[in-house]
Amino acid sequence: MTDLILFKALQRKLKFRNSKNRLHPPAPTEFSSAELLSARQYCEKRLKAGVGLTAPGCAHYPMAFYKMKEPPLFLEYLGSPVWEVQRMISVVGSRDLHPLSQHWIETHLPPFLSYTKAVVVSGGAVGVDQQAHIVALKSNYPTLVVLPSGLDNPYPAQPVMTLRQLNPSRLTVLSEFESGDHIHKSHFYHRNRLIAAFGEFTLVVQTKVKSGTLLTVHHALENGKPVLVVPSHPSLLGFDGNLNLIRDGAQTVSHSEDLILLWQSELKQNLDYLSYN
Repeated sequence: MTDLILFKALQRKLKFRNSKNRLHPPAPTEFSSAELLSARQYCEKRLKAGVGLTAPGCAHYPMAFYKMKEPPLFLEYLGSPVWEVQRMISVVGSRDLHPLSQHWIETHLPPFLSYTKAVVVSGGAVGVDQQAHIVALKSNYPTLVVLPSGLDNPYPAQPVMTLRQLNPSRLTVLSEFESGDHIHKSHFYHRNRLIAAFGEFTLVVQTKVKSGTLLTVHHALENGKPVLVVPSHPSLLGFDGNLNLIRDGAQTVSHSEDLILLWQSELKQNLDYLSYN
């Protein structure tokens, strides 16, 4: 509990940034008695409400975050810490979901999940995000929503509520923001970097050239994570970002078999790297 309080106080002091990659608890002397009391009261209130809390070095802190740039200093979640027991795939894309993209997700994501038992992680937004979550939940597989707002004020509210009603036992919602924090434009940077860090790779289903999806792609590449993209016809509106990613060297995936093969290849490379080191 002490480390959680210290990291909560530090997160507030640094305004959710961790530019020096601090992963060890700060000394209590860094804070005033009022700051420590406020952090303690906040943690106790959240735990009493049944919210999971974690920070670097504490139980349930995601291992993937230790390797990322600016790891989060304090996290809250509702549901099970699925990142501890299952590997994850980040699925991202446009809010303007094309019927072909919806069909692709509904057709090719379930066989991949059935084979790999992977957890779908995304942002819960209308479009590709929500469709990926829905497919996972309807297939009775766990899924993780990372919010750009506090848990008590989820954004987007209605899509997240829909997911909670669909299969609550398989849904985990996570945020690094305080319980009642409202959405802010800068929060998407924070949210997207966590989505990218969680996945073994990032799958882009549909995106425009100017899109928040490409921010997640940037974070994935920064973390050394592969980026996969569903190919599209050049004349299709809303897919120009897919074509640019392919031109820049992203790996294409046309069906579930491609996903499974690339998943196996990525896991093998990770195991080979661990055994070599």
